[in-house]
Formats: sequence, C-alpha cells, structure tokens
Amino acid sequence: MADASVAVSPSFAQCLYAARAVRAAEHGPASIAALRERGSSGLTRSRAPLAVMLCAAARDARLVWLDPHGFALLEPPAASVHPTPALSAGHALLRLADRHWERLVFIVPLAVAYAVIAVLLPFASARTAVLVLVLATVLYTAVWTTGVCVTAARTLWRSDTGRSRSAGPATQPSDGAYWTLALVHLEDLRRTDELLRRATGRLGALVGGRARAAAANLGFGVQRGGAIETLLVPLRGVTTTAVRERLDHRSRAQRVTGGPTDVLVLLPEVEGDDPAARRVVSGSFALWYATAVVAVLLAGPVLVAGWERAACAEHCAGRPADYPRALRWLSQRLFLNDPPGLAPDTLTSYVFGWLVSAMAVTGVLVGAVATRQSARARSTRRAPHVALRRTMDQRTKLLLLVATDVEQDAVFEAVAAVNGVTPKARFLGDQTVFEQGCISEVALHVARCGQSSLAPSGSALVVPNLLARLRPDFLIMVGICGGLKPGFALDGEASPRGRQVLGDIVVAEQVREMDHRRVGGDAEQITVTLRGDKVSTSVLLLDRLRSARVDWAGPAVHTGLVLSSGALVDFAPHRDALLKQEPDALAAEMEAGGLYAAAAREGTPWILVKGVSDWCAQKTGAAQRTAAGNAAAFVLHMVRGGGLDPGAWRDGTPHASGRSTA
Repeated sequence: MADASVAVSPSFAQCLYAARAVRAAEHGPASIAALRERGSSGLTRSRAPLAVMLCAAARDARLVWLDPHGFALLEPPAASVHPTPALSAGHALLRLADRHWERLVFIVPLAVAYAVIAVLLPFASARTAVLVLVLATVLYTAVWTTGVCVTAARTLWRSDTGRSRSAGPATQPSDGAYWTLALVHLEDLRRTDELLRRATGRLGALVGGRARAAAANLGFGVQRGGAIETLLVPLRGVTTTAVRERLDHRSRAQRVTGGPTDVLVLLPEVEGDDPAARRVVSGSFALWYATAVVAVLLAGPVLVAGWERAACAEHCAGRPADYPRALRWLSQRLFLNDPPGLAPDTLTSYVFGWLVSAMAVTGVLVGAVATRQSARARSTRRAPHVALRRTMDQRTKLLLLVATDVEQDAVFEAVAAVNGVTPKARFLGDQTVFEQGCISEVALHVARCGQSSLAPSGSALVVPNLLARLRPDFLIMVGICGGLKPGFALDGEASPRGRQVLGDIVVAEQVREMDHRRVGGDAEQITVTLRGDKVSTSVLLLDRLRSARVDWAGPAVHTGLVLSSGALVDFAPHRDALLKQEPDALAAEMEAGGLYAAAAREGTPWILVKGVSDWCAQKTGAAQRTAAGNAAAFVLHMVRGGGLDPGAWRDGTPHASGRSTA
C-alpha cells in the first residue's frame, strides 16, 4: 500500500484529463462551480481553471492522487494559504494564477493596454489609436467598478436582511477556518475509504511538516508530539451521488487517523457560504473600488489632455493640456476642487472632473461601509472556532479505568478492533491518559490505577486526580474479577441457570466495600460486622449495559452485587466466609471502593464491568486475558449501540451515581 504521506505529482496533461473527467461527472459542474465561485466583481471566477488548480495543488502536495479517475483536493485554512515558499518560478506562477485569477483577469488587460499606450503616445500619427485604447480602458474599468458595486450592494442587502445564502446553524464550521477536502472525484466507489485514508494521512504529513518548519524558524526542534487537525468534507465538492452517500454514512465527527497528527473529519450539515460574499461582507470589496479609482486616474489624464489641447490650440496656459497637469488636476478633483491656477475650459473635461469627484464621494461611503463590515467580520471570525469547540465538547467523554497490564492490553486491543485507532499518550500531571479515538459519538480515554484502593497508585488516590483533570462524562472500570457463583460446567456443557463459567461478564449493580468492618466476639467465636458502604452504581450506565445484552452474542452477562476489598482473595475458606456475609454477591475485586469514593465526590456516573478469571482460590492467571477481553468487548458493544451518544442522555442535568444504601 502506498504511503499516504508521500505526494504524487501528476503532469499538466494528466491534470487536464482529470479536469475533463470532473466536468463529465454527475455533480461535476456544480462541484467546480463551488470550487471556482464568482468573484467580487460578479464578472469572472475567483480561481483559475480546474486543471491549473490541480497542477498547483500537486506542486503544493495538496493533491491526493490515485489516478485521473480518483483524486481529492485539499484546501488549507484561509489564514495560511501559502505557508511554504514556492519551489520554482513555475510553481510561483501556478500559485499566482490559482489564488489571484480574478485580479489577473482585471489587471493584465489594463497593464497591456497601458504598455501599448506608453509606446504609442510619442507618435502623433497614433493619437487616434491612443484615444481608442484610453476610452477602452476607462470603459473596462467602469464595467468592473459597476460589477463590484452591484455585487457589494446585493450581498450587503442580503446580509443585513438575513437573506444571505450562507445563513445556517450557528454551530456549522466555516470552510475558510479549517482544512477542507474541497473536491472529491472518485469513479470507483470501492476506493472511497482508501482515498479518505490517504487524504487524512497527507493532511497529517502537511501539518506535521509545517509545525516542524515553524519550530525550526524559532530555533526549536520537534522530537515528539501529538495534535488534532480538523478536515471538513463539504458534500457539495463530491462529484458523484454514490460517494456522497458513502461519506455521509460516516460519523459526522470522527477521528480517523493515528500518528503524530490525528485528523477529525467533519461533514457539515449545511452548505458553506459564498467566498465572494465573504469578501464583500468582510469589507475587502473597498480594495477593488480603490483599484478602479487608480485606474481612472492613470488613464483619464490622456483624455483630458487631448480634449484641452484640441480646444486651446497654442494658448494652453493654466489648462490641463498635457499629461502631468491633467493628472494633477484630476487628482485634485478627488477633493472636490481645482488646484490653484489650473482649470479646464471644455465642458467634456468639466463633466469628467465631476465624475471623478463623484467617485471620491462614493469612495468615502464605500470606505465607511467597508470599515463597518470589517469590524463585523472581526467580531465574528472566532465563531467557527467556538463552533468546533462546541462540537468537540458535545461528544461524550468516557474514561475506561484498568488496574493491570492484562486489562490495559485487552482494552487497547478491543478499541483498535472497532475503530482502528492506536492509543496516544497524554500526560496529566503524574498520570498518563491514553486517547484512543471515538466510537459513535463517544471519545474514549483509557487510564490505569494500581491494584487495591489504598496503595499510593490505588484507585482512591488516582481516580480523584483523573476526574478533576479530565472531567469525563462517565467512568467505567473494566477488567477481571473472581467469580463467587461457579457453575463448574465441564466439556462445554451449559452451566446451571445464574451460575458462572470462566470468561463470563459481571456488571455491578451494587458494590459492597468489605474492608470497613468491626471484628468482635469472645474466645470461642469471632463475629464480623460489615460497616462499609453498599452503594448502587449509575442507573444510566446500568440501563445501557442491560440493554446491550439483548443483541450481545458473547459470553453470559451477570448483573448484581460485587464485593470490593483491598485483600486479594485466593483461599477457598475465606471466599466462603465472604459469601456467608453477602450471600447474593456475584464476584469480588479490589479497586471499586476507592473508585466509588472519588466518583461520588465528583458526581461522575460510574460502574464496574469485569470478566470472571478465577474462583477466588487456586489462581493461575490462565483465563485473565480472555476474561478482560470479554469485558472490554461488551463495554464497546454498548458504546457502539449509541446509548452514550450525547443525544441519548444529555438533557441538561447530570446523571449522578447512586447513593449509599447502608
């Protein structure tokens, strides 16, 4: 399999062929129109033709290329369009054409016309041609200025009246704020996952490379690190319905890669706004107006000087009859008056001068509106980031707690089998939390405490720190326990109803803390009175786990009372004594006492899910891996069912764990 981080650079001929393939696709023309929007003038496109865009993206390593029938185009955030220098002059020209196509279409014809005028101006025989060229440039500029003003007025009216087509839910991320998979063309539906995997891998490589380059510029070296980058996949950029549906079936907020940079893929539920409208609403249309005014000031003096020379013949003192004086006079007309000792004598020049004055007055209004719009844009620029944080915060945060290497490995393997994400360490003070991606709309975090509750690394000391720093929505202890209801089924025979076999799963409905007790009696008999709490676990988590049993095809799941003690029970008489004290107990373990105390203080819903690995006597460890794996698989089965997705439980009130019943 090809390395997703290595860019493949197709030739310009291949890019031309790929552009034709996109135009022939089902939604190809609409996808191209979304990528090459109308510019601020409304007269031309803001981006270069698609073949040029693909070629420029390939040189920037932003083109994810399978073949001419399968590729995707990565677009960077608007704030960092070209964070790296061009590799060659051709590369720089491709970038210029790609990002500034509308400006080139406006400026290049004017530059050519001005160059021709400068060449012909000294020749009296070419005066007619010069006047024609000047009139053409003025008319060309007037058409562009009119287009900019009309587009600005229409967009501002829609913005102020709430009719902008960019209106949508406030929580929608903006395409301009994040990396975007702006174009996806794929004719072989079977390669959808491959293309998305390569796109996220390429994005991770780009972001990592730019982070290293930025650190190097500051004199630092990046040895190791982790980050999450956001990739938007607007469906309007996908050229076929089949691929759109395939992508839309994915989670709308899903982390899909591992490595130094994870990529969070978001599928916006509404179409993005019009970039031309963004430029108008942000106030940058004033730059177009200013450019048009400068063009008129440069071309107008040729006309004014010609009109004045034709009228005054040899007596042209005090009149703008040559280019320098005409330029000075028109420049002064921007301030609504004439310079001292210089004034035209023809009606045509006067009218032209007042038109320039009108452009100046209009320019003041344009500047005022642009200033207002720029202030509005600055005040709302942070909204997409807030929206994304809100989207991220809305995901349920689940902490899976383990106590041994076997339990930790079992959870890592079970999660990776579902979402393919390897654990990534995150250091919180003296604790390490492993982030392992998402399942459904639940972000998974794995942490470890020591065996027992009261050891320095025990649950009573570790869990409070984890809850305070991580602030999970739910806490589930996953691992192994000793069974107290052995069925001793042999040769695959079914165990008696309600009895356990090794590998069965126990879900704690209640937990009894066994260490707090009173020991009394006399010389003939010792009496033990339990004083530890007998607490109920989270009602919500218990409900979700019970519901998950319905379509669970794995080992049997038992729900009931679990005993917790700091002592490791590996002695049959002691086990039997525990059962005499709590005849209904299903299992015994060592960490729940500290877990309960910490979760109760923080108000975090919690529960135990453990696999039966022995019978609290003659422990061998042979069944530990199987038991831990079964417990982890059952928890993830529940998570995949959506029972912990935000919409399934988040109603504005916390779901606290049960209170003591003893």
